[in-house]
Amino acid sequence: MRTNTDYSAYIPEYCQLVLGILNDSGYEAYVVGGAVRDIIAGEVPADYDLATSALPEEVSKAMRDAGIKSIMDHAAKHGTITVMADGHSVEITTFRTDGEYSDNRRPDSVSFTRSLETDAARRDFTVNSLYLSADGIIKDPMKGEDDIEAGLLRAVGKPELRFAEDALRILRALRLASTKGFMIEKATAEAMREHAPLLKNISGERIHAELTGIVTGKYASDVIREYVDILGVIIPELLPMKGFDQHSVYHHLDVLEHTLAVLDGIPLEEDGRRSEELALAALFHDIGKPETFYIDKKGAGHMDDHPEAGCRIAGRVADELRFSNHLKENLLQLILLHDEFVAPDRISVHRLMVSYPAAFLDKLAILQRADILAHSELGRQRIKRLEAITGLRAELTAEGACLSIRELKISGDDLVAAGIPAGHKIGESLRMLMNAVIEERISNDKDELIGYAMKLFRENE
Repeated sequence: MRTNTDYSAYIPEYCQLVLGILNDSGYEAYVVGGAVRDIIAGEVPADYDLATSALPEEVSKAMRDAGIKSIMDHAAKHGTITVMADGHSVEITTFRTDGEYSDNRRPDSVSFTRSLETDAARRDFTVNSLYLSADGIIKDPMKGEDDIEAGLLRAVGKPELRFAEDALRILRALRLASTKGFMIEKATAEAMREHAPLLKNISGERIHAELTGIVTGKYASDVIREYVDILGVIIPELLPMKGFDQHSVYHHLDVLEHTLAVLDGIPLEEDGRRSEELALAALFHDIGKPETFYIDKKGAGHMDDHPEAGCRIAGRVADELRFSNHLKENLLQLILLHDEFVAPDRISVHRLMVSYPAAFLDKLAILQRADILAHSELGRQRIKRLEAITGLRAELTAEGACLSIRELKISGDDLVAAGIPAGHKIGESLRMLMNAVIEERISNDKDELIGYAMKLFRENE
């Protein structure tokens, strides 16, 4: 890897526009941080941030003089100006140094500087301390390019200072290891463990964002296995899972290793990450096992209520980390049902399809498949039942199976017109018709539905 490689072609035109304005006004300006890291690694950055020697007011003036009309300076006291360039939002931050971090979350104050090297010294990791100029030249005062080449994540300067300043950097390191495959340098890892208790000072929202990155990453299982002691500060129930023998012929792995195997079984999506709902469901699906475990007289382990216990634990974490209601509800439902399988017949599967949306059942099937395949050979035999259920779902879907009363080929008005009195009898009749369709006693045909409804009405008069 060479710092004299020309990377200018990797800078989008809207960033080049802003860089050019600042450069033409006499200031240094660079693409900075994760975008440069990803470009060097041959990836397409998700977003681009800029850093400059210009003070915030100088940035604003340069943009106005160049005809940029949308300029937001609400974060100017922290050194950041946001502009709209060719329809894209661009954050431009002045080179700075940070004051004390008395709350282990954010600096009490910032001071602006004209020095790129001084700015680089306050950043979190060497791989995020790279600067890319408009003409494609990398500036690398912290030797981050070497660490990218080595696949190594190293804190800038003294790691204990970096994590004492902002404890969230501990989780950020795990996220980068999970999503990018970085190994964490020894001194950095030691400082992360030493300062992990400081994570209790971080807001739930900030932890949630990093945790999502950790569990959805391609290398999530490796990171969780190596650093479960750190994640245990956030989710203490992860700790007893390590080495927990299930004493079951259906399991050949301890609870943590089984969980990680399930996580590995959740497929990566097009963006190279796993679904957040499914990844979290894999992480929590058996987290209730240690607290519900007992051994019977024959020496076999049982954890009958572990889905319910897992829901309680996941629900608490969801509240603490400010999960959305949608995410929390789907997560708890996946955990609760991960060990439940209806009978593999058309009527039972049809009732299942009526009870839950298709998208949810698709996710549940993915979780159940990953869970089954992480069992012992004996436990993996349930895959046949899951495949039968999945096949029947596909069959019923292809047939256009009726999945709600609204999909019946008849309405309440039709029943009234046929002679059934308006009122509660209509709703009752529709429910009975729906049940008869599910049980395949009648088909979803208007004439047949009316005939069956009238038969039931006359029988119950």
